[in-house]
Amino acid sequence: MRAHHLVHIAVAFIASANLLAWQSTPGPSLLIFNARIFTGVPAAPWAEAVSIVGDRIGAVGATRDVRGLAAPGTRLIDAAGRLVIPGINDAHVHLGARPQGARLEGPPAFEQDPSLDEVLKRLSAAVGKTAKGSWIFGEIGGRVLDDPNATRFTLDAIAPEHLVVMTSWTGHGSLFNTAALRRLKVKDDEPDPPGGFFVRVAGQKTITGLAHEYADAIVRQRISMIPDEQAQIAALRDFGQRAASLGITSVQWMLTSSTVSDAARRAGAAGAPLRIRLIEFPMTGMPAWRQPAARTVNGAPGVTVSGTKWILDGTPVERLMFLREPYSYRQDMLGQLNFPADQVVDYLRHALAAGEQPMFHAVGDAAIDTVLNSLEGTGAEKWKRLRPRLEHGDMVEPSHFDRARRFGAIVVQNPSHFMLAAPMNARLGERARRVMMMKSMMAASVPVALGSDGPLNPYLNLMFATINANNPSEAMTREQAIAAYTLGSARAEFAEGQKGTVAPGLLADLTMLSQDIFTVPTDALPATTSVLTLVGGKVVFEKK
Repeated sequence: MRAHHLVHIAVAFIASANLLAWQSTPGPSLLIFNARIFTGVPAAPWAEAVSIVGDRIGAVGATRDVRGLAAPGTRLIDAAGRLVIPGINDAHVHLGARPQGARLEGPPAFEQDPSLDEVLKRLSAAVGKTAKGSWIFGEIGGRVLDDPNATRFTLDAIAPEHLVVMTSWTGHGSLFNTAALRRLKVKDDEPDPPGGFFVRVAGQKTITGLAHEYADAIVRQRISMIPDEQAQIAALRDFGQRAASLGITSVQWMLTSSTVSDAARRAGAAGAPLRIRLIEFPMTGMPAWRQPAARTVNGAPGVTVSGTKWILDGTPVERLMFLREPYSYRQDMLGQLNFPADQVVDYLRHALAAGEQPMFHAVGDAAIDTVLNSLEGTGAEKWKRLRPRLEHGDMVEPSHFDRARRFGAIVVQNPSHFMLAAPMNARLGERARRVMMMKSMMAASVPVALGSDGPLNPYLNLMFATINANNPSEAMTREQAIAAYTLGSARAEFAEGQKGTVAPGLLADLTMLSQDIFTVPTDALPATTSVLTLVGGKVVFEKK
């Protein structure tokens, strides 16, 4: 980490020295002055003005110094004191289209965990308003997943001729009716895929309609593939415009809904005004993985392919988060690994040989132990160059810090997870005080990045990160959260030398915000939007 800090000190020196050096280059195309600029450079975190030359940042400094660099044709923007930050880099996003259909009415299951009876009442109402053969989507939580009557047969009694999909708000676990399973080519005795399972009628091979982990992921991917090519492209285009309006300039897309080749083609066709990293998400199991997918994308500037993600355990809501000690009220349950430890080790050997960045959804303390033990056994310090990622890492604790740092591991956390106090307390008891230890993690110099994995709004997520309802004493400061959402996320994709801070020579990915996220009240943060978003020096969003 000391070398990392030296890099930033050098960048800060260049930021001052280059005010003159850049004057010998062609004049800037755009210059922002009278701003409050959070540069993200530790040695010089604040500035007043920035110039843009081509797709790069030219100079950063005081208004009186930088404004003098303007040339004929330079667009001058008086920020009038508005805040400018590096473009947000969402390090963990899920995208995808799905077929047209009705949604169950009622509050989100995240806010109000409905019972099965409540869900069935909403389903009955939707059936009465929806044509036969149509899709009906709903959201469920722990109460439905725990109910033994939550089966396709129960759904069939109300909606035999509709295609019903009830997905857990966690994204892990779904309940399908029989018509939906038929449409999605899932047999009554469908075998369990690697890394996942179908719940079955007691003593039989017949599935109940409830699917977990990779069984769920595979079936939901089939739903995502139903819309045609134009609908897929339109969904990406809409996402890109929404992201730009929030000041998001880069996203790292976990390909749970698409193949790499399809996503690359559609991202290029959509022309989304973002930098998009495509991350492979194999559905065939760890033993089948040998070499990464093609890493070149033709005709799609700003789209790259790298990294491979695996889901190693589930979440506490379904009690599939893998724990060292049993769940508080179910002493017979530890959760489980989706792939055995020997398969993790074998995969890591191949990933190390291929130069592939491994990413593991690992939530429980035992799942995190498995990742770190496997890294230890396959390369230890050799992993530093590949920066293994722990996606979520909810139970990363002090006993993990030294090894995570030694292996160059990065924890990519998702702020919506910080707001799960009720299920965390119910499932973990006193252990809930050892989750989301962000303050301690950063103090121990464990690299942290942020991604949405849920609500896209980065300022809503900023609010969550600075509240951390699960563990308030471990909440991030606003500066820490923004640094993790920018420089931290750039480090998570090996791009800190290109983006993540406002410094000369780096890509001109910036956003000017509607309000100062460092000073407004906490509950006002989610209302923040961009008034100007630049990607590579080009204006991709501007609020008139």
